[in-house]
Parts: sequence; C-alpha cells; structure tokens
Amino acid sequence: MAPNAVIFFVEGFSEQAVQSAADQPLVDVITTSFGAIGSIPVPGIERATESAVVEFGKIHTGAADNSPSPAVQDATAGPPWSIGIAGYAEEGDDQKEIMSGSYPDISADWTQVLPNHDDIDGYHETSGTSFATPRTAGIISFVLESLRDEYQDASSGAAPDVRSMNLVNGTDAEGNPVSIDNAHIREALNLSAWYPDLGWDPTSGTMPISPVAPCTQTGWGLVNLSNIEPIIKHLNGSEPLPDRAGDVVACMNLNQAAREAYWGAYPSLPTQIQVVGEEGVQRRLSEREF
Repeated sequence: MAPNAVIFFVEGFSEQAVQSAADQPLVDVITTSFGAIGSIPVPGIERATESAVVEFGKIHTGAADNSPSPAVQDATAGPPWSIGIAGYAEEGDDQKEIMSGSYPDISADWTQVLPNHDDIDGYHETSGTSFATPRTAGIISFVLESLRDEYQDASSGAAPDVRSMNLVNGTDAEGNPVSIDNAHIREALNLSAWYPDLGWDPTSGTMPISPVAPCTQTGWGLVNLSNIEPIIKHLNGSEPLPDRAGDVVACMNLNQAAREAYWGAYPSLPTQIQVVGEEGVQRRLSEREF
C-alpha cells in the first residue's frame, strides 16, 4: 500500500504494547485489531490510544467487532480520538453489503486473499475488520508518504517537541511552511468517504447498506484505494473535497457526542452544522497548550 512505510510490530494484546508504539517518535499510525468479542463494554486499550493521539499527535485506526454490534462502546473502535473501522464486502457485491460493527467512523473492505497455512500451493479468502483496519492504516500511510515527498519532509511521526504534533511538517515550492496534523487527515478521510448506490443480494446472508441514514451503519461511508487521490488533492489544496450533506454531518456529530459522553474523554461542545468533519480530537488539540 505504502511502499516506503516502515512497519513497527509490537507483540502483545495490552495497553503496554500500544503505549510502546505511542512512545516511539517516528511512528505515524497505530493500528489495532483486537478487543472484546461483541464489543462488550469493558475497558481495553483506550488509555494508551488516547496517549498516542492526544499527547503525541499520531493516528489510531481501531477495528470494530466482526458482528453488527455498535462501535461506540468498543474499547478499540469507540473512543472519539480513534478512527473506528467497520467492514464491508467488496468485489462482486459492488460495495452494497455491510458486514460488521455499526455506527463507526468509516467502513473498509474486509476481505483478504492469503496463502494457505497448511500447504505451499494455494490461497484462500478470509475476512474481518482485522483486515479492513490495517488496510485503512495503509491508505493513510500512502497519503502521508505522498505529501511528505511533495513538501520536502524527510522525517516522520508527530513528536510534540520536534514536529509540533504535525504528521506533515515541510515546505512548499516557494518555501512556505506546510503543516498537516491528525485533525486534517481525519477531516479529509471523512470528506472522501462515500455511500454506495442502491442494490443488494438478499440471498447473500449479509446486511444491506440502507439508503436511509446509512451513517448509522457505515459512519461517514466507505473508504478504499479510490479515496487516496481525492484525499491527497484535498490536503495539498489542489482540489478541495466538497462538504458532506447536512444530514450526514448531523448524524456523525451525534456519533461524536455519544462517544465523548460514553468515554468521558472530551466535553461535548456545540458544533455548527456547516462545520464538516469536525472531530473531538480537533477540538482537544486546538485547546491544548504545548
């Protein structure tokens, strides 16, 4: 997905494992795909992912459960500083079927073709938000690579003391400073997401994406490789993305308020409907003094 990305593997299903990635200054994106089955509302890794995003300016992509359970209370996908990711089936169904956690931030393709583990000849399809989530992290990594190359930014991470919480911290062709942070990336991701056309195979055994309030199933919408170019063009200012419809913004503002209330992370602030893609993380980061 991002050919020059360096993957920093951390072993362990714990806050300590996530915190070790948060503490690594060169890490841009932390992606996690574990949590309580059925999104049971129990504590998980939320304090470490909060540290990664709020204290160190990184991005966290968290997997919703593989069931249609709501993502709001999920300790991996639910906190407002995290990008909660559900899954949908791509390819033959033309992105018309939702497969997992409802009311996330976005939904991404959850099908992966992997080599067989018990022979050396074949491949098999498997699926889950454990694939949708790192795919989204890869899309974000590709975007960051492209923008850093464009703006002559040879480093990585968003260390507060070195990069002032900016994931892109470079200069344009005229030498003007260019800074892109977590909130900019999230807003561009939200603006670029989309809802599929109507249509669904009722024999598929999955849930159709409803034309009425699809945000309650898929969040801001679907994200795949087609989102990369629009996100880059939006962030470099060459082709800004249009505002999302007012009903979508209102729906996702309710989502954000529910997550803030549940996790007690940020106080809910009045949000103007025309402010598109506003996230709790942006509110918090703008209020912090470094």
